[in-house]
Amino acid sequence: MSIPVYALYGEAEGGKLPAGVHAETISSRSSHLDWRIAPHRHSHLFQALLVAEGHAMATAEGRRIPLPAPALAWVPPLVVHAYDFAPGTVGTVVSVPANLLRSGLALAPAVLQRLGAFRSVVGDLPAEEWQEARFLCATLLRDYQTVAAGREASLCARAALLALWVHRRTNPRGEDGREDDTPSLVPIVRRFLDAVEGGFGTARSLADYAREAGVSASHLARACRSVTGRSPSRLVQDRRLIEAKRLLAYTALPVAQVAYRLGFEDAAYFSRFFKARVGASPLSFRRIADGTPQE
Repeated sequence: MSIPVYALYGEAEGGKLPAGVHAETISSRSSHLDWRIAPHRHSHLFQALLVAEGHAMATAEGRRIPLPAPALAWVPPLVVHAYDFAPGTVGTVVSVPANLLRSGLALAPAVLQRLGAFRSVVGDLPAEEWQEARFLCATLLRDYQTVAAGREASLCARAALLALWVHRRTNPRGEDGREDDTPSLVPIVRRFLDAVEGGFGTARSLADYAREAGVSASHLARACRSVTGRSPSRLVQDRRLIEAKRLLAYTALPVAQVAYRLGFEDAAYFSRFFKARVGASPLSFRRIADGTPQE
């Protein structure tokens, strides 16, 4: 059985989702699903799950990790994970696109690299350290739900601080972070996605990306399909779509300039591509993001 790849759990990538940092309570999604999140993974998202009250059992790449409150799980892109929550569990889920976290940790690139495996922080920390994690998650949730000046910048900054909190409280060589547990194809796909970050707005070929990932084009295609269920070209399109949403939602660039920034030579073709994937034209999506009434 293939493992589904979601933007957020149960919501297909490419749908009408915001392109930036996302925050929600555990109960907002899991309480409608019998407090169970089935195995899945994300191609472009890091996620942090804070259990403030109650209990969760996480499963990550076949390992079961108890998360009695207070606890925090960190899940990088491509890692298969699932959760079983005790009914009434209280906590927060923060989802961060990889490109935004990379930007937020630009002065500490080694940190992001070390956060490329599943991590868990459970229990035995001073109360003030858990208070810091709760504060970061609470302010992420508040800022996500509020329209205010600098909202996106605040969300990105707080998400980077939360990632640093996790990094400082986990052992990169500890049991929860061994890269040896990662299936052999996943590092190939991660190298490919890193290359996509630097090239999705240019006319790079599959062969160019494969060369940067250190494998043949056919090997890259097999790895991407095995790990994500998507072709390399579809993953590039997914990344372009994320950036298109960000540019449409958070800048005033004309649609034609958005298209050119993303490597589309024809703005009309970009508009057709966007509408086919999102279900709304670029201008309609911008109006929805701005809260402008539809004509």
